[in-house]
Amino acid sequence: MARLTPSSSPKVSIVIPSFNRAALIGKALDTALSQTMKSVEVIIVDDCSTDSTQDIVHHYMEIDPRVRYIRLDTNSDLPAVPRNVGISAATGQYIAFLDDDDTWSSRKLARQVRVLDSRPEIDLVHSHLLATKNGGILRGLVSIQNPLRHDSSHQALRKRNVLQCSSVIGRSEVFRALGGFDERAELRIVEDYHFWLRISKGHKIAYIPEIHGRYRVSLNSISSLEGTQKGHEYLYTLGMIFPPESKSSIVTRIQLKLINYPAALYFHVFDGTVRKALNLSPRVFTFGTGEQD
Repeated sequence: MARLTPSSSPKVSIVIPSFNRAALIGKALDTALSQTMKSVEVIIVDDCSTDSTQDIVHHYMEIDPRVRYIRLDTNSDLPAVPRNVGISAATGQYIAFLDDDDTWSSRKLARQVRVLDSRPEIDLVHSHLLATKNGGILRGLVSIQNPLRHDSSHQALRKRNVLQCSSVIGRSEVFRALGGFDERAELRIVEDYHFWLRISKGHKIAYIPEIHGRYRVSLNSISSLEGTQKGHEYLYTLGMIFPPESKSSIVTRIQLKLINYPAALYFHVFDGTVRKALNLSPRVFTFGTGEQD
């Protein structure tokens, strides 16, 4: 890994909250540091790990001065807390979030920053991460959805969350103006969904239909089904989301998948890949305004 000089004013601050991820934190750091956009700082906020996470991060700090390490005094057990610490410490124009068990493709930041730089009316951009289990990508390829299903207008978000936290990048001043993530214990696991809902009320969100990395799915994942369900129930009591819709039959879901899947593959796999290969501007979908580029 080549040694780089830290920028006094990095373009992007990458915030990585971590807790006992010694086995995986290195992969996340590798993909953050190998971005084609070099003007970055990587802020690892350690929620008081008891394994060798700190030693691994210190090794990366010796190799690359763009890496910063913050260790909390006590374990918060709330993802919002280390993320907020990272937001407060960030010095970049933009802030991107990367969970410690997820990974990015090398041009993820460059593609998204290109949109934010050219479209000042957009405050947050997200893209797609393939869901993977045990390293396989089949699950992720099957679950790709039509970009129109990524409607991130406020009303659409009240029905369901379509933003993957590790795919998000946004303007630092917007994140700070909103006070960051809500640290209430009742919002644990859905604190990111709560944040997107707040952002979507007064800011424009854009979606790039390109695959920009991998999202790790595991039984011990913080986004467990039971915790997510409880979080959604709490969001509903706050009046922030609509009541859960009754699930359609398996047959109906399969029919909808077959109808939408060709468009999902076209935009994410064919169109997105060609645009990246030719260095063309990303296709951008913005919702709530009727715009499409």
